[in-house]
Amino acid sequence: MLYGTYSFSRHLAGSREPAALAAGKDVWRLERLLHLPSEAAVQRLALHSHLLIRAADWFYILVHFPSVIMLLLWVFIRHRRHWTRVRNVLIMATSMALIIHLLYPLAPPRFLSSVPHGSLVDTGAVYGPSPYGEGSGGIANEYAAMPSLHVGWSLLEAWAVITILHHRARWLMVLHPVLTIVVVVITANHYWLDGLVGASLVVVSIVALDQANRAWARRGLNRHETSLRIPAPTPSVEAPSSAVPSAAVPSAVLPPPATSPESGAQSRVAGRDRAVAGGT
Repeated sequence: MLYGTYSFSRHLAGSREPAALAAGKDVWRLERLLHLPSEAAVQRLALHSHLLIRAADWFYILVHFPSVIMLLLWVFIRHRRHWTRVRNVLIMATSMALIIHLLYPLAPPRFLSSVPHGSLVDTGAVYGPSPYGEGSGGIANEYAAMPSLHVGWSLLEAWAVITILHHRARWLMVLHPVLTIVVVVITANHYWLDGLVGASLVVVSIVALDQANRAWARRGLNRHETSLRIPAPTPSVEAPSSAVPSAAVPSAVLPPPATSPESGAQSRVAGRDRAVAGGT
């Protein structure tokens, strides 16, 4: 799905060149208002070393996709329990970046013919190698400068390594996003703001997904506790009986058992028979 979205944005790129160039000039002016360093000035310093420029061009081409693929393989094979969170952050940040690519086409600095206080050089075209030359197959969208996935993914890779490992050497990964943003600027492939927005998308994804996971865990815990809770027995209330038990009534007040006339006559006859038998 992500690749399909990127391919769709690439097909739209040709018809959006005027808007992308106008947006490039707007971003340049905004950076000057924010007092960010001039990309042209930083590039002029780097151009003093052709070796440095060529190394930056190679870094731009070779590190971007291979590094994220290596990270995913490393996490999946060696640290499987971290796989879900790393994968989800990558998907969320990349999805937001591709939506911005579709909605806001932006030409990179190397497309600006002239800028105040200097000009920018397309180092890939002049010194090589270039990821956008004839050998690239035209798979890249050159008007998708905002945000920079190079910077965003490099920050994601540093975050993943630092949060997974425990050795002090893991903090060296902080250099990866720093080096990446310097590379994308001196090669005139991105503005400073491209890198800042790309990094911000990764930070937002990390925080949002972490909060969602915490909320889901709390919800599951509450549901588990509710299922284990035993309700307290409710005391039964019996209605008071108005009848008095017979055992509670003194025997003196109980009436003698009633006798029938037949039983009385039989008793008198039996008495006379005993008297006659006694007389004889």
